[in-house]
Amino acid sequence: MLKRLGYGLLSAVLIGAAIFCFQWGFAQLSDVRQLDRLPMTPLSALTHGVYAVQGQVKDGGKTITAPYSKDKVVYFRFKLEEEYTDSDGNRKTRTLDSGESATAFLLVDSGAEVALQPGFNVSAIDWTARQTHRQKSGSRIYTEHTIRQGDNLQMLAFYDDQSQSFNLSAMKYDLTTLVTYQSLKTEGGDALFLSGLLISAATGLLAVGLAALLVVFGVHRYWVFVTFMTLGLFAALWVLGAVHLQKDWHNTAAIYQERSVGAMASNRQEALEDLYAMYASIKRSADQWPDSLLFTVAEKRSFRPPALDEATQHRIEGRLVDIDNSRFDKQWLILTVAGLSALFTVGLIFWALKAIRFKRLVEFIPTSQTTGLTYGITELFGMIDVDDEVAPPLSSRLNQQKCVAYKYTVEEKRGSGKNAKWVTVEEGGEESRFWLEDQSGKVVVNPAGANIVFPEKQVDRRGKMRYSEYWLPPFRNVYCLGFAGIADENAAQLSVQNSDDFEFLITTQEEDEVVKGKGAAGFMLTGLALGFSLVAGTVLLSGSGSLTPLDLIKVSLVVPLMLSFITLILHYNGLVFLKNRVDKTRADIDTLLQRRHDLWPQLLSTVQGYMAHEQKLMEAMTKMRSGQASYSEDPEQATKQLQYEKKVVKAFIARVEAYPDLKANSLVQTFRKQMERTEDELSLIRNGYNDSVELYNTQIQKLPDVFLAKLFGFKPASMFARLD
Repeated sequence: MLKRLGYGLLSAVLIGAAIFCFQWGFAQLSDVRQLDRLPMTPLSALTHGVYAVQGQVKDGGKTITAPYSKDKVVYFRFKLEEEYTDSDGNRKTRTLDSGESATAFLLVDSGAEVALQPGFNVSAIDWTARQTHRQKSGSRIYTEHTIRQGDNLQMLAFYDDQSQSFNLSAMKYDLTTLVTYQSLKTEGGDALFLSGLLISAATGLLAVGLAALLVVFGVHRYWVFVTFMTLGLFAALWVLGAVHLQKDWHNTAAIYQERSVGAMASNRQEALEDLYAMYASIKRSADQWPDSLLFTVAEKRSFRPPALDEATQHRIEGRLVDIDNSRFDKQWLILTVAGLSALFTVGLIFWALKAIRFKRLVEFIPTSQTTGLTYGITELFGMIDVDDEVAPPLSSRLNQQKCVAYKYTVEEKRGSGKNAKWVTVEEGGEESRFWLEDQSGKVVVNPAGANIVFPEKQVDRRGKMRYSEYWLPPFRNVYCLGFAGIADENAAQLSVQNSDDFEFLITTQEEDEVVKGKGAAGFMLTGLALGFSLVAGTVLLSGSGSLTPLDLIKVSLVVPLMLSFITLILHYNGLVFLKNRVDKTRADIDTLLQRRHDLWPQLLSTVQGYMAHEQKLMEAMTKMRSGQASYSEDPEQATKQLQYEKKVVKAFIARVEAYPDLKANSLVQTFRKQMERTEDELSLIRNGYNDSVELYNTQIQKLPDVFLAKLFGFKPASMFARLD
């Protein structure tokens, strides 16, 4: 219950954070789109509204004094920092004082000059100024960024025709005033990069949040996760994107109409040409769906171009062709972020597949009874028991607790303050075999190599030392997923042991908890992988200057494509795993048959002097020597061969009783023991093979695996018939 509550809280936090990042990211994208729709306007063409302009700074007789350099400027931003050494001896920097200030100044181009009024809220303006002063005195660092007379600036600001000036604090339409010594396209590129990161991060947060929500409701089926995730992420991207897109075009229409009223009222040629340039820029930004649809709907109502002759229109449109959209210029950073995101995506998919594959394996394998155990993968649930017959119980290293497995760590705290960390000075552990007992009987379990989820833990602190120990006590019910192989001490019995093909798990959790736990891990890892894959895509698009609503819709297709790809891999790998289990068990049978076949030539040369008159038996043994060592590729033929061999062995053993010298021969004794052991092993492995075949054949007939089986040529396997 507490775990579900935790996942519920995590889901709420992540979904809330995702919505916040979506809002912020789409707002940044809208700012960039508005910036790209505004042509660079000559100062002589200003009427009323939001403009992008450029020019040279003229102080107009008013300046302010920068605090450190004492230069006369129109804007400054300063910071006073101090270097210091913390308690761990690390050199760090802290800010002691900072601030900014601006005064009214003029912006001049080749045709006019215009006054700029910073207003009272200077910090609300996005200033990008050059660093013009940096001085270090002792442990203190003095830094200034300034704008001064003669500097070239580009601005996105609101022009008020009544005051005949730019009011830098009076921006409208959810835009931010920009004043920069760089290009506005560079500022737009930075915002585009941030927008891509925010939207993709929001998608990743939402994906993980939805995954956590599924865990709250106990959902662990991957197809439910795929459906829910696809619909959820698509709905978020489309609904939130549509809301912001509609708002974006509403603001675009308002900006254009405000500019249109001023231009039409002034009836100046330069103002009308500038208005047409804005119309052409807006139309160019709507060359993709869904922008084209929204522009077509609103064009007659909101975007009426001024009446200009065709030659003037073509001249303005030709000038706009060479103007690029905003793009992020730091290509090395784009490639680094995209590359790392792609690597994280691959890694997370690998771990997600591993978790979900294990979950599916647990679902594949039915829980067995200890008395009905067959060779191969097995799933058991029972109580741990110990006795001297299998192995005495262990005593844990630190706390002397009675157990069948334990691990411990001894750590020392080194360093101080924020840099203090625990360093492992000693660690270890031990496992011993134990009985797993259920209602039908018991079986030996060898926990070496197992992933043991220890139910008991004790941590002690003594000064700077920390002692941690985990152990698995006897008489606890455990769930065990392992490999039932031939027991070392008895060829007629199986024991549960490690396998290189899958994770050997011993836990006090029940099967349902294991399935849901692995499902939760797979869902969360897949959600993170989706987020990083979208980061890679959106970052690359922001670097190319092509992060449009249509591009975001295209990127969002990564979600169903990746989930479908992961689902395909899961089902294909599941079939491969089941097929490999059949092949491995068949290979184990081959090994046994070959080992027994290798005894016939030596045996024949030993006994032919004693049994020369046993003509039929000698002919049968000669046939066995020259026969095939393996028939496992053809279980029906193998069954016939084994039945024939069994009769020959039985006849041979009966005849041996009549020859005391032969009966005492070491090779004959070895042969008898080997035949008996092989017979026991074959019986167990043959049953395990048939179980593997049944599971495999059943799976390749289920949807959707039946299509993969036909596509990739997974053929049904044949079973071994029961020996008489």
